[in-house]
Amino acid sequence: MSRFSLRHFSVLLVPFFVFALLLAEQNCFAQDDEGEEQQAEQQVQAPPAVTPETRLKQISDNLFNNGGWWGPGGYFSPIKLPLYILIFLVWVGSASWVNADQERLRRENRENFNLFYLLLYGIGGTMVFFIPIFWAALPLTLLICLVPALTYVVIRNGPLPPGDKVLTGEHLWYLFAVNMNKIGCNIKYGPRTSYEGGPPVELEAIAKGVDAQQILAWKVLARNAPGFNLLRESIYDAIQSRATAIRFDFTPEQTKIWHQVDGAWLELVPVPAKLGRSREMEIYEEMQESVKKLIGANHEDRRSKQGGKIRAVVAPVKKKAKPTNYDLDYVTQGTPTGEAAMFQFQSKVVPFKTLEDIGAKDEMKTKILEQINAEKGFVLVAAPPAHGLRSTMTVLSRASDRFTKDIANVEDVNGASEAIENVMRGLYDPSKGETPAAPLADLLFKGIATIFVRDMSAPETLKIATDTLADDDRLIITMLRAKDGVETLKRFLAVGVPPPQVVPHLRSVIGQRLIRRLCAECKEPYEPEPKVLQQLRLHPNQVQQLYRKRTPLPLPHEEAKRGICHKCHGVGYFGRTALFEVLIVSDAVKALLLANAEPAAIRQQFNKEGQQTFLHSGIRLLVNGETSVDELSRILKI
Repeated sequence: MSRFSLRHFSVLLVPFFVFALLLAEQNCFAQDDEGEEQQAEQQVQAPPAVTPETRLKQISDNLFNNGGWWGPGGYFSPIKLPLYILIFLVWVGSASWVNADQERLRRENRENFNLFYLLLYGIGGTMVFFIPIFWAALPLTLLICLVPALTYVVIRNGPLPPGDKVLTGEHLWYLFAVNMNKIGCNIKYGPRTSYEGGPPVELEAIAKGVDAQQILAWKVLARNAPGFNLLRESIYDAIQSRATAIRFDFTPEQTKIWHQVDGAWLELVPVPAKLGRSREMEIYEEMQESVKKLIGANHEDRRSKQGGKIRAVVAPVKKKAKPTNYDLDYVTQGTPTGEAAMFQFQSKVVPFKTLEDIGAKDEMKTKILEQINAEKGFVLVAAPPAHGLRSTMTVLSRASDRFTKDIANVEDVNGASEAIENVMRGLYDPSKGETPAAPLADLLFKGIATIFVRDMSAPETLKIATDTLADDDRLIITMLRAKDGVETLKRFLAVGVPPPQVVPHLRSVIGQRLIRRLCAECKEPYEPEPKVLQQLRLHPNQVQQLYRKRTPLPLPHEEAKRGICHKCHGVGYFGRTALFEVLIVSDAVKALLLANAEPAAIRQQFNKEGQQTFLHSGIRLLVNGETSVDELSRILKI
């Protein structure tokens, strides 16, 4: 039964109460009808004077001495009936709120509950008229009005978080403070269930070329959507978990949620499509609706690919601190089983400043510095997708000898990195048809000694660099997405410039892969099996123990008593570092490249020359207790 039908029922009862009031009004003037003769006699006689004492006695008799709802003469009492009407209006208001609240919470069987709510008062409220004692009937009517509403409040409050519960001490104080403040009082109160509640994060759309008023309208629509607070909670929870991406997979049965933390996807507990019996609609679909409204997308379209950008502004913990901004790319796409959505956190500021920050230490640091400060040639920097290649290029730019040599960066203006002191920038805009070739040629013309080119995928760009290296001593450092050094070389030679023109200028490949660090608070030592040490090419006398993530205790109650690690929240890893390999392109390797040798032959040549690979870097981390065998196997697929 809808909210309209409840109000309609109350409207139908209005004529009944109007008629009752008219009867009660007549009772103020009518007297007992004991026959026509007695009426005539009363008309001849002068009416007795009505004193205040007499009127007070009449009211007292009306309320206490006359039984039931009736007054003198058998009419409804003009004093008792308004009390009943007041209770009825309270019931109408509570019924309307209960129905609206059920619709907002998507409660199952709300029609049946509304029907029960209506019949209980309709039948019970009518029966009280037949109770001969008014002061027994009035409290019973009040109970019939309030008990169902209070019962519903207790049931609906059960599964809800504290901020969504009603008629609690916090809620009553909130209502009192809000209403008192409207009349000029200054009473402090905490946030409640609406948008002002929830985590300390504000969300807003980022849309180029869209009017600010339009963006504000989107924000208002999103804030009024039922899933908006859940959206805020999901993003804030991801921020607190150090996630760099959130993924949702919506199906009719459940919603699966993943956080990408330290480069690994961690699946959260799947959420059923129906949370108990209280919901008809998947609450995360409501969240989807709210984020689509926030970016101005079509929230009814669940098949097409849609996307946009939003900004999460997290309030500071300290009063004088500034809020923290997080920019997120959002994309959603229909799938065969429902819909998938992803939030990707974006950051233009690289959190690492030095080579030590990203894991290059001692001997490896020396090798990298030697290559990026060389006089001439191509230095290729490579990493698989999502392994921090752009950040590493920024760190290498900062680590180069930029105070004694002219250094420059060539990069896309739309994804340009932060400005670095003493490093020039050559920007281009692909949306305008521009390529890296123009700024690269300009910087080479100016005599810049070392140039970092983020994108060398166009033959035109590589041709300009190759021709320059044939005549001048310049160092060109560029990056490619590849899993190892051999794949990097093969991809670079496949750009479109003939290999005989490129291969002579190849100097080295700096490879990188990110690997998770074991949590320093909960990692545990263990004695490795000889088979594992043999696979890692380690002698048992070299390594007495390795480290791994904490293993659960055998008894559940002991594990529960120990609790999860407060630092990594039970993941076992906290933060990442990098594995490096620096492969020098020797004359023998160049000969294999010119002969278009198989990758296996080139790898064999690197091994023959004793060049250290990712495995050597990973073993060093294992021995130092910084990572685990399982994590190294995951990264290197060994």
